Amino acid sequence: MRIVLTGGGTGGHVLPFESIIEAIRTIHTKEKDTLPSFLDAQILELFFLGVSSTEIDELFKRYDIPVTHIPSGKMRRYASTLNIIDLLFRLPLGITIALWRMWQIMPDVVVSKGGYGSIPTVLSAVVYRVPILLHESDVVPGSANKILMQFAHAITIGFSVSRQYLQQFTKKLFVTGTPVRLALLHSNKQAAKQIFGFDKTKPMLLVMGGSQGAKQINEGLLAILPNIIGKMSVLHITGSTQHDLVTKVASEILTSSAHASMYKSVPYLGETMVSALVAADVVVSRAGASSLAEIARLRVPSLLIPLATSANDHQRKNSLAFEAAGAALVLDPTNVSPHLLEQGIIRLVTDAALRETLSKNLEVLDFPNAATDIAALVFQLASGFRPI
Repeated sequence: MRIVLTGGGTGGHVLPFESIIEAIRTIHTKEKDTLPSFLDAQILELFFLGVSSTEIDELFKRYDIPVTHIPSGKMRRYASTLNIIDLLFRLPLGITIALWRMWQIMPDVVVSKGGYGSIPTVLSAVVYRVPILLHESDVVPGSANKILMQFAHAITIGFSVSRQYLQQFTKKLFVTGTPVRLALLHSNKQAAKQIFGFDKTKPMLLVMGGSQGAKQINEGLLAILPNIIGKMSVLHITGSTQHDLVTKVASEILTSSAHASMYKSVPYLGETMVSALVAADVVVSRAGASSLAEIARLRVPSLLIPLATSANDHQRKNSLAFEAAGAALVLDPTNVSPHLLEQGIIRLVTDAALRETLSKNLEVLDFPNAATDIAALVFQLASGFRPI
């Protein structure tokens, strides 16, 4: 049995594969003797075909899954010669490579996490009539998924509210939620705080701006840092490009502070990102779907500042889904002042009743069986059944 995974463009388009892979392997171990004989079910082979990066290569290497880099075209929402290059050269090249690699593998099913990196592989699956499962994590589908959904045999979605945007696909929609990293369930909050050298008795604020960092959030935090440090520990994920500057400014701000050791900045976190999320008592974050799924899983009270320039305004719609459920505080990205940011953080840290309410309301947005449900659909498609 052969399964091709595809996606790429951002970390959110790949990270959910971690738990999906585990779920696929678990189901295969339990059910391989009952699968159709044409699947060669005693053997399970997984492959990743998509836009690769160092992070992606490391992720799939941990699971012993070969990676084939498939170039793809990204359509930017502004005039750029790169759009022409991508459309006329990278995308055709990617489709050619994907067709060749898919012919070599000839999988039983393709699982797409979306992003522009998935387009060549999914189109190749259409050519070879391979069943396709497509997952959409955001409330509104991304540009690539809008194109590819018409070819998918099953579409899994991260938010139930997404159904209102996908009514033409009702018969193949499944609300599964977005899979999260398995390690989230196997960590201890107090021990996690100590990993970062923080006092386990003090509340900890985790500030993160997505995989690229967020200048708006970084500048806002620096402006209020003298007022909040001491009341809480702060772990600040700055993004690689801004880390040196943020660290320098923070050092100058806290030079004479007795609480300087309660602030730590890092450019990014790899595997220790899980520990950071577990350690956090409150979070300030953008509103990417994968981050929100992990916040929901851990029931962490959060202040969300969606990225104003996100494609299809998807982060704002993600954050509004959390706000409508009473599961997070939300700041409009066009109106983020240091005063409002400080007010929101202090309110979260000091108001125990608010934190309890937010944590309780996060339950409706958590889908603990997301990976297993998606994997079950994968096996149904590979076995020749159209999921209902």
